[in-house]
Amino acid sequence: MKKKSSKVYPIAIALLIVSIVLAGCGGKAKTESEQNNSGKIRLTIGHFDVDQNGKLFRDALEEFRKENPNVDLVEEAIPHDPYRVKMTTLGASGELPDLFVANGSMLIDYIPKGYAGTFNEALDADPAWRDSFLPNAFDEFINEGKIYGIPNAMFTVHMIYYNKDLFSQAGIQSFPTTWDGFNEAIIKLKDKGIIPIAMGNKSNVPVGSVIFGTLADRYTGTEWFRAMKKGEAKFTDESFINALKALQQMAQEGAFNPDINSIDGDQARSLYYNKQAAMLIDGAWAVNNLSTDAPEEVRNATGLAILPAVPGGKGDPLTVAGGSGWSLAYNSKLTGEKKETAIKLIKTLTGQEYNKKKIENNGQPPIKVTDYDQSKLSPLAIAYFDFMEDKNFSPIYDIQLSPALVEVIYKGLQDLLIGGTTPEELAQKIQKVRDTQK
Repeated sequence: MKKKSSKVYPIAIALLIVSIVLAGCGGKAKTESEQNNSGKIRLTIGHFDVDQNGKLFRDALEEFRKENPNVDLVEEAIPHDPYRVKMTTLGASGELPDLFVANGSMLIDYIPKGYAGTFNEALDADPAWRDSFLPNAFDEFINEGKIYGIPNAMFTVHMIYYNKDLFSQAGIQSFPTTWDGFNEAIIKLKDKGIIPIAMGNKSNVPVGSVIFGTLADRYTGTEWFRAMKKGEAKFTDESFINALKALQQMAQEGAFNPDINSIDGDQARSLYYNKQAAMLIDGAWAVNNLSTDAPEEVRNATGLAILPAVPGGKGDPLTVAGGSGWSLAYNSKLTGEKKETAIKLIKTLTGQEYNKKKIENNGQPPIKVTDYDQSKLSPLAIAYFDFMEDKNFSPIYDIQLSPALVEVIYKGLQDLLIGGTTPEELAQKIQKVRDTQK
């Protein structure tokens, strides 16, 4: 998917999303009369939020309450990683909230079970809303022509933020354009006592999502991924194993902080902020983190890059893993006023006014924002939008693959980083899980 406009920036910091309501998800479900004993329309909604866009989201919910006093909107925020686990667990019971955020992987699980409602009718009834979305924004949430999620972002999950001053101290004058040059830079930084790449992979998601998806595409090409989903390619193919070997090589030569599997993203960012690490590999959402939290000296020295081309790779070096990623969805059990109110809230959270505020907070909306104040964007956000102008998106593994497959890949990558498995063994283990899904 190509980003085109120089006036409208069409990408989106992801992590603005919705929380699971624990009270409504465990135990015996409440009856309709119990839910509405106040005379209001009761809706449960969940979200995780970790940055300024999280506040923006919560503020929007509060504004919706004020404008709709007949609605009892119940929310509870849960951090990103526990949210993923919780929603996977609820996929077994079907006790989902009335509204929820779902990525493509979750919808793969929910749709066959009939848990998620469709949006085709609501979108067609409001062409202005439907046509405001960027090209391909719905791709990850469509099944057999039916739309099950409304995207709330478009973003890349892979971006290398690097400190130009630390690179210069190590004798690296510009970001490497070849894989050999990238490995040489890692060695030079390490020799200077600088951590080459800061990463926090405690949850097992970050390395798989923000590095490996793009690295794998460098070797396999995007067509391989599409063929694999159809059962026409395998994880035991040489190109995929080569990607695993490349990641293992990075770990073996000391590319990452030694405690990569025991710290989280916030701790990894601290290594970069404190100039202990020369690079931070993270998603688009880190633009906002760096813009607000990084020391000015570090922020001003930060450059942007992506993984370079690899020897013999079949992938486009201008491609990065990305897309809509997450969507706002609703429980298929909703009918009547509850369904109408749920869709009304989702339209509020994906409309022009909300996304105008989002982009002005260094976020990246899934729609064409027609009027916003560019002066409110941070210099790093503007640099990011410019950088992404000529980039294409490749699939995000944890968005487009089933939860079971994602789990075996990402846990396996954790083991690979510390030498607990070989690339060949891991490839076979992943393919074994894939074979059970045919």
